[in-house]
Amino acid sequence: MLLYAGQFVISRWSLQRTLSLWDLAAIRFGAAGVLLLPVVLRHGVVDAAGIGWGRAVVLAITAGAPYTLILFAGLTLAPASHGAIVISGSTPVVSTVFVWLWFGERPWPITFGGLATIIAGLLLVGWPGAIGVSRGLTWMGDLLFVAASVLWALFTVLARRWEVDPLRATAMVWVLALVYLPLYAARGGTRLIEAPHGEVLFQALYQGLGVAIGALLLYTVAIRALGASTASLFMPLIPAFSVVLAVPVLGEIPLPIQVVGMVAVSVGMALALAWPPRPPEVVGARP
Repeated sequence: MLLYAGQFVISRWSLQRTLSLWDLAAIRFGAAGVLLLPVVLRHGVVDAAGIGWGRAVVLAITAGAPYTLILFAGLTLAPASHGAIVISGSTPVVSTVFVWLWFGERPWPITFGGLATIIAGLLLVGWPGAIGVSRGLTWMGDLLFVAASVLWALFTVLARRWEVDPLRATAMVWVLALVYLPLYAARGGTRLIEAPHGEVLFQALYQGLGVAIGALLLYTVAIRALGASTASLFMPLIPAFSVVLAVPVLGEIPLPIQVVGMVAVSVGMALALAWPPRPPEVVGARP
């Protein structure tokens, strides 16, 4: 969660300086894909490192290039704290719904209360943008963050349902993202050559090694150890870290109503996390 929290602030920091969302995506995909290519080659390209090409493509869509591009696009329009709050807050809500529908794991009533509190907090965070208090297209950035959270929730649930190996799944997600690089080059991607080399190297280490590989690998391990719903409920820890980082790094100071929303998201997470989902009911079983 610490690694994921930093990506919102660090990505927006570069987006406000010299790099575009397309540049940052090329850095992340290139660094992570090249580093993980030996893993795919070792476990076999024919069957997508043992995962299967169909599943690998779905995981790559939900956690790889499309998810990342939507996230970066949102960061060009909305503050980093919004991205951290909306994505991390929406993910447990959507994940819980998917787990309920697919696995039959019904949340406890107090869990519903926690999820409702999260939703209320998200509305408070996005309200200034919706009514025009925040400048620009902040509301559109928030909508992009919601779309990204749906993709991330799908990855969370599918990674558990398919019981994929964390390292192989992470490798396939970013090796498939290498397809983006020829498109980026054809589009005239030369800004990376002109950008400060120190910034490019820093982003390659953080985006490629830290977030794309380290954070995704750790999160996939957590899904297998804790379950999809419980793992996703740690996501709301991200806003606390990102808001603290965004103040000194980006000068983004949330409005009072947004602070209330952030607190509500954190409280909702605590309530929902305290009670894990109930196992599915077995027809004919004794009470």
